[in-house]
Amino acid sequence: MSPTGKATARSPECEAQWQREIERCRAEIAATEALLLAGHPDVEGLCMALADWSVELRFLEAEAEPPPDR
Repeated sequence: MSPTGKATARSPECEAQWQREIERCRAEIAATEALLLAGHPDVEGLCMALADWSVELRFLEAEAEPPPDR
């Protein structure tokens, strides 16, 4: 079952891996935001990391959505 409550065709192993990847993205985003808020001097690098992890999270979340109707 996806976080949206819709059934998915993934095996339990694939679902567990997908969940771990989602949680890693969220953890990396939180850690990056914390560094930025703490005044870390590498603002440019942290912003790039934040953008990268955010895109990765969107890709993973899109996997849970059903394909659009045609």
